Amino acid sequence: MDTFDRRFDVQALAAWHQDHPRDGIAALFDRWALPGADAKTHGLRVAIRNGYLNLYVKGQSVAELRMFAGWPRLKIHAKYLAGAQNGSDEAQELGQRYKRVLGDDLLGIDTTTIDGWVHTAETYAGDEKRFVDDLVAVTPGTIDLEMGLPADAEAVGKDRTAPRMDLVVAQGGDIAFWEAKCAVNGELRARASYAEASDGEYRNGPHVVWQLRRYERWVGRPHRRAEVSSAYVRTAGLLLALAETFGKSGPAIQAWRDLVAAGDRASVILPPGVVVADYCPSRVDGEPRDEAAAYAAKANSFAGHRQRLIDHGATVLTVAT
Repeated sequence: MDTFDRRFDVQALAAWHQDHPRDGIAALFDRWALPGADAKTHGLRVAIRNGYLNLYVKGQSVAELRMFAGWPRLKIHAKYLAGAQNGSDEAQELGQRYKRVLGDDLLGIDTTTIDGWVHTAETYAGDEKRFVDDLVAVTPGTIDLEMGLPADAEAVGKDRTAPRMDLVVAQGGDIAFWEAKCAVNGELRARASYAEASDGEYRNGPHVVWQLRRYERWVGRPHRRAEVSSAYVRTAGLLLALAETFGKSGPAIQAWRDLVAAGDRASVILPPGVVVADYCPSRVDGEPRDEAAAYAAKANSFAGHRQRLIDHGATVLTVAT
């Protein structure tokens, strides 16, 4: 059975950065906006995985960063390297190919190149991904994005796995999980009461409830709950070390310190909650969108569905702007 873990060799990255303060890695981290601050144009978020980092722009993954024998290695989509924006013919031709950018190649990469990668990646960020970044901007305690869970051999049926959770937040000495949806998402809406089969398969009702319950059953197993708590206390410490390495400051620092201080006392809050955007997230150019009117209509009609989610035991937070 795979263990849920969060780790990264910050010391190796710090040593590289000290020796190469003006390379592509430095340019990437210059764009790192800590939680609790607006990422603005080309701003990145950082998430720690099991042995590597993910870098995001507006909720869209830009690159993976790993360290090998003290050398950094980026894994990045070929479309981003080529500047092939979403919907272009070139993007279709490149498909799902990835390329690796190694230490020597990173030395000659300038900020203009990095900005090109990030801008291209942002064109692939959908509404809910952009909403997640809006949430990070006002949530200093954010410690993870797109939290993935390994398969659990001890469980049966659909409960062997669980969907990704959009946002993990340090709330003092507690760890909370949030699924982010836009009000236009049909998974929030259903007239029928929620029901699932004996093997955990979804049958009817609000689909988001199925996501939350599968996730709660996975994390709620005693050994998993302990793993998740330990992993995120460690994550907070690693984020603090990264912030120190690259000279970052902001309200996230105290939130992460509080979780580190909680240590073994850090508790996992279940069930996870749902946070819903009652507005139309802006796109790359920041201009008003044609979809804004449709969002407004759906936001107005969501009230009854919101109550149904609450009746099913879900914690629901709506965000209007």
